Amino acid sequence: MAAPVLGIRLLLGLWLTILAGCAANGPLSRLARQPSPYEQYIDSLQQSGLEQTALGQDWLRAGDAALARPIPASLPFRETGYFAPDTPTATAWRVEVRRGRTLAIEVSFENDVPGRLFVDVFRTTSEATLQRVTSLPLDTHTLTLLADQDTTYVVRVQPELLRGGRYTLVERTTSSLRFPVSGLTARAVQSLFGATRDAGTREHEGVDIFAPRGTPVVAVVDGVAQPATNGLGGNVVWLTPNTRNGTYYYAHLERWAFDDSTPVRAGEVVGYVGNTGNARSTAPHLHFGVYAGGAIDPWPFLQPDDERPPEPRGDLTSLGQLVRVVPRTTPLRAGPDAPLAAGAGLARGSVARVVGAAGSSFRVVLPDDRTGYVAATAVTPAAAALRRERVAPGATLRERPTDGAPVVTVIEVPIVADVLGHYDGFMLVRVPDGPSGWVRSAAADRTSS
Repeated sequence: MAAPVLGIRLLLGLWLTILAGCAANGPLSRLARQPSPYEQYIDSLQQSGLEQTALGQDWLRAGDAALARPIPASLPFRETGYFAPDTPTATAWRVEVRRGRTLAIEVSFENDVPGRLFVDVFRTTSEATLQRVTSLPLDTHTLTLLADQDTTYVVRVQPELLRGGRYTLVERTTSSLRFPVSGLTARAVQSLFGATRDAGTREHEGVDIFAPRGTPVVAVVDGVAQPATNGLGGNVVWLTPNTRNGTYYYAHLERWAFDDSTPVRAGEVVGYVGNTGNARSTAPHLHFGVYAGGAIDPWPFLQPDDERPPEPRGDLTSLGQLVRVVPRTTPLRAGPDAPLAAGAGLARGSVARVVGAAGSSFRVVLPDDRTGYVAATAVTPAAAALRRERVAPGATLRERPTDGAPVVTVIEVPIVADVLGHYDGFMLVRVPDGPSGWVRSAAADRTSS
């Protein structure tokens, strides 16, 4: 039956290639908005009838399952992984982004057969559901997203049907505003948001940036600048942005750069550092505030960009390969930086498949489809035999380590097989001049290796 199955897959692959050319022109989504590339692809599957095939259903379920169980990741984050072309799969990561930060995502996809990688970003709503907020346009590799509130984002990555390869995903946050004092950086920020003022009767509603008197102060975004005067701030400027909500507040200026409301571009001078208002007894500085329905901490808007995360330290030739655990036990973590869950450990000899590498960890899929991260140094390739054992006649080799899994073969005569690893009471064995499969440990007796 191998040849007909291969022919069907080749025909299906050709069909999907033809569909790829028209997916971008597919009908509008059922929602009143421009459909994402992912939604357009689903529309093309529906039109062709592939959505109702077993392979199409597996692909749709993989996308939904990834969103239901996103991997917790700390920013900045980088993972290089592998999608097997013959197994519909998807991966999603959950990240926390503070209001005022820009989430920057970069993706690369290396594959032998041209194929598309769909990248969609969702946010968690107050009803604990996921809402898509943006998608990576096809034939592009980067996207950015400004967080207008403290937000949990879920980033899903999934290749199209019968397409696989190696990908690298980089996620980090960057400042969303130009720094307001010319020639300085966030290192000049002092007296942070929320510090007490006037013997505790009020709180600081911004940050202070100390600089020599007369240092130019610049617009942080394009907008309209309005000079004004008040008792606390002295000479102030209110900057209303053109394309985002909120207002930016500059206080204690020595003087303004203009006398009336003026359109400005980011980087244009709006005033000069001083100590007017209630700052006359302090050194010259700029008080910078952000307001949107109340005062907001400006620090996330201004703090330096996250450093680019380093490349994984594990051996990337292990991607897509079977490995087994070397130590007596090794922790299995939900994310590369996640704490160890109670009882979440793998015993020596446990078999897993490496599907990703992040930092010093491998992301692995276990034979029961559980996933997690293990130290890259804790596993070794499972190609070489752990030992050899005698397998009795009548023993059944199965595709997975469970009694209900499909049968690979039934051993008819006593043989000595290579044991590649263990899992849940089964051994993964390689039959001489034959296939590999899982057999109940009780069906074998250890012999000399």
